[in-house]
Amino acid sequence: MEQSVKPSTEENFLYYAIKYKTALIAILVVLISLGAGTFFWVRQQKANELEAALQLSRIAPLLDVGEYTVAINGKGHVAGLKKIAEEYAGKYTGTPSGNMANLLLANAYYSNREYDRALGVFKSVSIANNDLAAAALAGAGDCYFNKNQFTQAAESYQEASKKADNSALKAQYLTNAAKSFQESKQLAKASELYTKIIADYPGSTGAAVAQRSLWQISGNL
Repeated sequence: MEQSVKPSTEENFLYYAIKYKTALIAILVVLISLGAGTFFWVRQQKANELEAALQLSRIAPLLDVGEYTVAINGKGHVAGLKKIAEEYAGKYTGTPSGNMANLLLANAYYSNREYDRALGVFKSVSIANNDLAAAALAGAGDCYFNKNQFTQAAESYQEASKKADNSALKAQYLTNAAKSFQESKQLAKASELYTKIIADYPGSTGAAVAQRSLWQISGNL
């Protein structure tokens, strides 16, 4: 009886390479395309960020002097925050300057007392920095507060406090949340938050405000 000879590793590789040649070529093409696509996407993102940063730099002086309407809509060849955000902001494809423009757009609407527009933009902000993301949540809280929707305001402020990294900001946002509960006559919840702020953030401005507010409402609990 003849003894069967096992094919070598090289022979096996050659066999599969020939048999599945078409599939292997297709996979290789896809991998190369993905690599090239990623390269061009990264390069395009860098170019977009440079352009967004340049456009944003032209708007900054307007915000400094309170020209919010012009900052929002732009003027002449200067693009406004609305246009910059539309072109360069987004959760997955946005650039840092584009996302910052979106946050500044929300702030500009708020400064113009356009609370509904500001709220919509604040809720759409996507930004990597936790303190800036928290600022957007707090901005939404400010809008709710000015619309006398105090329960929603308190919720937004509490989310902002959780999101923020800075302890002073955490205390401040919780103080705003407690104030919102106080305005809506939910004094027990307000008292609970004020007490937490004093315990968790001693020596902070938020703790000082909380202590005064707690004294004010203590007789009504």
